[in-house]
Amino acid sequence: MNNGLAVRIEEAVNLGSVKLHVFSPSGREIWTVVGKDDEHWADLELQFCSCKHYYYKTTSNDGICYHIKSIEQAKQRNKFVRTDFNDAEYNGFLKVVLLDNTANLLSRCTV
Repeated sequence: MNNGLAVRIEEAVNLGSVKLHVFSPSGREIWTVVGKDDEHWADLELQFCSCKHYYYKTTSNDGICYHIKSIEQAKQRNKFVRTDFNDAEYNGFLKVVLLDNTANLLSRCTV
């Protein structure tokens, strides 16, 4: 891992940019990372992230984005912001995350 990437990961973890949203009683979890420009949703099991790096580099085997690496580091160090929700809030929360990510992706498209 290059030094610049290691610094970005360390900053994300130390600044509280890694967030775990836990829904009860199901125990469902949604991880997000506040990046340089946007907040990104990531799924560690799928090794998926909503950032543009994932779409352009990770899918072409050019490495995992720093958001996923930041979550992995934060989990290892138990250093993340946890917010608890009720399961009744899950669909609304997921909708907001997906709409935000879709809007961010579309804003980068040029006609």
